[in-house]
Amino acid sequence: MPTIFFMRSLVKVVPAAILMVVLCGPATAGQKDGFKVNDPHYGEVLFNFYQQEYFTALTDLLVSRDFNRLIHHQAEAALLEGGLLLSWGQHEEADQIFERLLSNTDDQAVRDRTWFYLGKVRYQRGYVDAAEQAFLNIRQPLPLELDAERLNLLARVYIDQERYSAAAAVLSGWEGPEIWLNYARYNLGVALVRMGQLEAGAELLSQVGTIWAYDEEQLALRDRANLALGFAYLQAGLEGNAKPILQRVRLNGPFSNKALLGAGWADSANNDYHKALAPWQELNRRELLDSAVQESLLAVPYAFSQLDAEPQAAEYYARALNIFDAEIVRLDVAMDDMGNGQLITDLLDQDQSSAGGWYWQLASLPNDDRARYLYFAIADHNFHEGLKSYRDLMSLGEHLDVWQTKLSTYHDMLNTRKNAYSKRLPILNERIAEFDVVEMQASYEDLQQRTTAARNEHDVLALATASEQEQWRRISLLEDNITWSQQESAALREKQSILKGLLLWNMEREFNIRAWHQDKQIEKLGEEINKTVRNFTSIDTTVGGIPETVFEFDSRIAFLQLNLDQMKRKLQLAKERHATYLYGLVVGEMQAQRKRLVSYRAQARFALASIYDRLSMKGQ
Repeated sequence: MPTIFFMRSLVKVVPAAILMVVLCGPATAGQKDGFKVNDPHYGEVLFNFYQQEYFTALTDLLVSRDFNRLIHHQAEAALLEGGLLLSWGQHEEADQIFERLLSNTDDQAVRDRTWFYLGKVRYQRGYVDAAEQAFLNIRQPLPLELDAERLNLLARVYIDQERYSAAAAVLSGWEGPEIWLNYARYNLGVALVRMGQLEAGAELLSQVGTIWAYDEEQLALRDRANLALGFAYLQAGLEGNAKPILQRVRLNGPFSNKALLGAGWADSANNDYHKALAPWQELNRRELLDSAVQESLLAVPYAFSQLDAEPQAAEYYARALNIFDAEIVRLDVAMDDMGNGQLITDLLDQDQSSAGGWYWQLASLPNDDRARYLYFAIADHNFHEGLKSYRDLMSLGEHLDVWQTKLSTYHDMLNTRKNAYSKRLPILNERIAEFDVVEMQASYEDLQQRTTAARNEHDVLALATASEQEQWRRISLLEDNITWSQQESAALREKQSILKGLLLWNMEREFNIRAWHQDKQIEKLGEEINKTVRNFTSIDTTVGGIPETVFEFDSRIAFLQLNLDQMKRKLQLAKERHATYLYGLVVGEMQAQRKRLVSYRAQARFALASIYDRLSMKGQ
């Protein structure tokens, strides 16, 4: 029975979907000139995202969200965060984000995109029924690419539930982008075949099997459709229809081995064993690990036996036995070698890519005998995604190492500040002691009182200049201390009186102006004194608080270091468990290979023994 084919993996198509959400989300509804970024920090997140710096984009997004810097892009940011978490395999966290977004928004466009992601997450986690409900909650058409993916996913859900008629109802008559339409036709064709509607299913599979393919993905889809249709015909007993369909499959594609095997069985079903030998002998020369190649090692001697060429059949059975025995030994040795704990490390030894990338592929395999057994394990989606997750764990470990180095640097910086504080504090205290703030304030208050008294008493001399006060003193001294002669008395006293009056008149004339300026200067002086007092108070508080601040930073660094150590221990445990899981997948595949080889070896021995019995009987 043909299997469902969905070459576009769920993880691989996430970036395109996220970009469409970001560029076509609710913030851009009605706009025709592209996406407009209203929050600069969100623009920075998008910049890192487009540069495929997914970890940096995610951390920047989380920081900006916590500081409330994404006021205008909250919904898009939540969707992007969920998508980025998906790329790191954090399905549960992404699920929580999408469900929280659903409960916090009434915007149908946001809700529909959120339901799409939620359905996708649930399907990836194997919650088929919940995924169906999420897809059915979408009320409005999604952007073209997302809507095509939604319909194909929904059809996959129905097929997984063995509800083939429902899958057919979803895909029948649907028109969309050509690549998705071909997948839809393939899946619908398979569903119809499983429903027993071979003719209708064959028509769709034939359409996909004859498409013009322009890339490897479409070529593989075309081959897979022809393979599925060919085996459907074989199972229906229509061997004559099966062979020309199977011959459409490329000779060097990923499905060529099974197509060659099927073509041989189509000929053998028609008792044309001479023709069956051609594809089966071609398979004999190919990589033994493929189950179709292994089966062909038994099919070739079977064909010779059916042609009554028993010596040749015995020769090929004996050859198959030798090949199976040697391969079982190689498998046992390889499984022992893989148990040294180095398998996963060796796989990722040459990888230099950044983590969290959706399109990451393993570039090379270890250059040893284990490599040939890893091809089929790595081709498995579960193993490849598991290896990607292990790679992401390694990258997270590198980030933790960087942060630990930064914490050590912060600790050194703090110690440097402590030393500087201990050296500068005595000097600072000495300088502070030179200023008597209390005396300064007392002098200011005395000056203020004397100025007020001079204004109230109209004391012009108090506001006179130093020169005027000196002149007033000298004139007054002349008046009080000089003995005037009778002849000079009247004239000198008159001059002294004129000078004194002139000086007094000048001081009187300037009094109001001087009083006003004096008030302003005293007011400004008061502000400076208050500022000085505040500065001294601030210095005193700062100096007194330095030990507490240093202690606070010490405590924070110690707390972060503790968290970092815990995360590194958890990460190491996760890596060990994940490595064990991946090792189990590889060994499981190898054990399945060994079990199959043992079974084929037993069949070959039995067939060879039967041939020898028949030959011996003929000899008698």
